Amino acid sequence: MTNNIASALFILGLFFLGAMVFDKVLKKIAGRYDASASESFRLISNSQKAVLIFIGCVLALSKLGFDVSALVAGLGLTGFAMGLALKDAISNLVAGIMIVVYKPIQLGDRVELAGVKGAVVDLNLRYITVRAEDVVHLVPNSLLLNSKVSLMEDKPEVGIATDSDTAAS
Repeated sequence: MTNNIASALFILGLFFLGAMVFDKVLKKIAGRYDASASESFRLISNSQKAVLIFIGCVLALSKLGFDVSALVAGLGLTGFAMGLALKDAISNLVAGIMIVVYKPIQLGDRVELAGVKGAVVDLNLRYITVRAEDVVHLVPNSLLLNSKVSLMEDKPEVGIATDSDTAAS
């Protein structure tokens, strides 16, 4: 029995150590990107720590002789149900992470997105805030990845040359 306890503690410690090492690697990678990407990397870092430590706990309980098959099956069904229920939210979250990392648009860009024309005033993991003349639109991030986006450039003013302009040149 003491051999099983030692093995379970070893497994739990190994997964805990792996989670911490992976966390440090993610923080080092996050340092390569600007501050806007830090929110995405923090989310990924916290999620991976929770998942790895939970897997370590399940394996440690299994090593101690507990039957974890019902727990694993129940979690699988729960994950499936939550995945279906949160499909749109997860889609927006993943799209938000891709927007932060790949930067197809930035703050201040003038865009036409999902029938909305205006300037991008905010980007977060859930939606893009676009300000038109007197209206602020919140456009879900998944629309940026799944539909046509037009980046509008400011056109230079075209003037008519006068006699004084042509004489100076």
